[in-house]
Amino acid sequence: MEIKRRDFLKLFSAASGAVILGGCGFDDTFALPDELLEKLKKGPGIETWKNTVCRLCPGGCGIRVRLIDDVPVYVKGNPIHPVNQGGMCPLGLNALHLLYNPDRVRSPLKRTGKPGEGKWQQISWDEALKTISDALVKLRNEGKAHQVSFLGHNEHGLMHEFIARFMKAYGSPNYYQFSSFQNDGIAYSLVQGHSQIPSYDFLNATLILSFGANFLEEGYSPIYYTKLYSHHQDRGTRYIQIEPRISLTAANADRWIPLRPGTYGALALGIAYVLIREELYDAEFVRTHTHGFEDWTDRSGEKHLGFKSIVLGNYYPERVSEITGVSSETILEIAREVGVAQRVVVLGDQGTIDNTNGTFTLMAVHSLNALLGNFEKEGGIFFIDVPPFGKLHTILDDVAARTGNQQKPIARPPDDTFPLTHFSIESFTKNILADQPYPLSVLFLYKGNPLFQTLNQHDFAKALTKIPLVVSFDSVINETSEYAHLLLPDHTFLEAWEEISNVPSVGFSHLSIQQPVVAPFYDTKHTGDVLLELAKRIGGTVAASFPFEGYQEAIKLRMKGVYESGEGAVVSEGMKKLWLEYLQQRGWHAGRYESFEGFWDQLLERGGWWNPVRKQRNWNAIFQTPSGKFEFYSSKLKTAIESLIKKDGGKSVSQSMELILNELNISARGDSVYLPHYEPVPYEPDMPLYLTTFQVLPNRDGEGSNLPMMQEMFGYSRRQWWRSWVEIHPETAAMYGISDESWVWVESSVGNLKVQVKIVPGIMSHVIAIPFGMGHTSYGRYAKGHGVNPYSIMRNLYDVLSGKPALEATKVRISPVS
Repeated sequence: MEIKRRDFLKLFSAASGAVILGGCGFDDTFALPDELLEKLKKGPGIETWKNTVCRLCPGGCGIRVRLIDDVPVYVKGNPIHPVNQGGMCPLGLNALHLLYNPDRVRSPLKRTGKPGEGKWQQISWDEALKTISDALVKLRNEGKAHQVSFLGHNEHGLMHEFIARFMKAYGSPNYYQFSSFQNDGIAYSLVQGHSQIPSYDFLNATLILSFGANFLEEGYSPIYYTKLYSHHQDRGTRYIQIEPRISLTAANADRWIPLRPGTYGALALGIAYVLIREELYDAEFVRTHTHGFEDWTDRSGEKHLGFKSIVLGNYYPERVSEITGVSSETILEIAREVGVAQRVVVLGDQGTIDNTNGTFTLMAVHSLNALLGNFEKEGGIFFIDVPPFGKLHTILDDVAARTGNQQKPIARPPDDTFPLTHFSIESFTKNILADQPYPLSVLFLYKGNPLFQTLNQHDFAKALTKIPLVVSFDSVINETSEYAHLLLPDHTFLEAWEEISNVPSVGFSHLSIQQPVVAPFYDTKHTGDVLLELAKRIGGTVAASFPFEGYQEAIKLRMKGVYESGEGAVVSEGMKKLWLEYLQQRGWHAGRYESFEGFWDQLLERGGWWNPVRKQRNWNAIFQTPSGKFEFYSSKLKTAIESLIKKDGGKSVSQSMELILNELNISARGDSVYLPHYEPVPYEPDMPLYLTTFQVLPNRDGEGSNLPMMQEMFGYSRRQWWRSWVEIHPETAAMYGISDESWVWVESSVGNLKVQVKIVPGIMSHVIAIPFGMGHTSYGRYAKGHGVNPYSIMRNLYDVLSGKPALEATKVRISPVS
């Protein structure tokens, strides 16, 4: 069944209060188990509240759920949770629509038709688990444990550790994650020696310079950043947003600087030029804590150009203006404002890294923080500590596990591409299709929807059909799980236990307990408990590596470490950073708990734990590079490329270097290769318009499309409902004779899309933008058949070093629909 907007509005306007949850003729829109529906029919009852965590995006917001006679009826933000402080986005406010979604999978299913035909047979959990465990045992006995792979999504914390534990104990090196944040830390690892995403001291900064980081809408935790942004007026903080299109972040900034897609790195280096030329950088920090700024000579006596020489020789404002479309005057203005501001935060994300030159671009952006001496200082950037979790039991292995784990990972690129990552969806797909380095026999899919979110959709679908057994863990059938042979229904997050900790870039150590607010509605199981059951059925050291009664027991074991450390505190209204710091400096515990059970009860009652007091770090911990410093000249990148040269063999070093750089599509030569520099994106010259995409708060990664109110709010900023649109600048529209609200064809070398036009001044000329999230061919009645997926016409290109999909590397032409 598909729902049209008109039908939905009729149903929604006719329903209110508890009635909207189900029954009374609305079962096609919201589904509610009969026993809960009977409770609602009795009228108002006992009100209770439970704290848990929203999992509709990776943001980690604490929420409070109102229940009437144990029936969830309302969701709001948890005011004492430190991440969101009571704030909520539209997606979180509509969490109950996921719980009561009529398209939820209610029991294990076995596919009986071709992918996409919708032919499924209901089976028992015992049959499903027997099918899987028999296949796993057979492969293990044949010495083929490595032919099993697990493709996750955004899981972290205990769920990530559980899957990794299962795969290692079983004997496979093939656990990967496919998400929009995959491989984000690679550029950081090249210059700072580790891949931890920095946290940013927005509250104490006087200037925020953002290169494409739409942190109010698409970032790691939009509500956390919204709360920080809300203090900008009383703190006197200025925000400058750099990107081709006005996002929600740009609309709230003090200044928007439009530039051509793919040229962020050139602009960052143009700013660096002014800072260096006018001596507006932190010379003491650069001299003491960086490597490769000045020209230098290595131990063998070879001379090298430094960052300073490369920048001053190549990135003067006039040249950068030609590359970026940003005027020389504007470049000088921004650089001088950055140079004289007292405390500046520089960050990059989304557009900065979503291109073929993303790694080099983010290196350039992050280098501005080094020039400004921003590390570990007020109003700058810093790194938070890992919570003091209790350790789980040691993973046991046997000959089968050791043999399997020593095999070459199946996602490792077969050639010189993506040398800095262990996973790219492109190499994963190619290797499966080629049976390299071996065939894949079993693939587990944990949530997410990689087929919808990948660029090479045709080949990934073909790869899925090649695998003998595909098992999906999810709550709703989506484009990817259509290809599964078995679908094992997981709980929704409102029915499940989980632990969530340290959302990237959030500025303090924290963890939250996701507890069930209601018993599971249907015959579903937590994926962690399914892995426990599979381990028991496999037996031996695999079973011995999972000595837990259930997933909740493993959560409590990790929490015991936090309790015993005495660090931090259970969140509460009066527990502020300064008070915690005062207590911890004197060796006192912030909370008084008679026992671990008392600590656990408070965790559940209040929603989480935090520790805003960071441990002192020496510079070797901050910069874990060979030099112990921030490396403008990246030793890690040099080592990676030299290893490719050795692997190539048989040619001279110079010939091998030239061959490898060409294969990696790196145009720089000499020392510039290892320094932050601008790499041109290989756009097609015959295509006139840059295609960009963006996400909106109600539909992160397209995962809000199965929630009816999120479809209603999808285009709230453009008055577009349940459909996609393309944003075009008035000058561009005039060039093509296109009017507002008209329909056009957007055509790339890959395919075309028919979409309605919105003419807006808030986008650069010769750039068009289509929102991502619509265009589903599956994923339930609310998602299917609405809008278009811009990824379907994007070229299959990736960051040359990290393997991250290049979402801004496609150019197109447009024409009116006749």
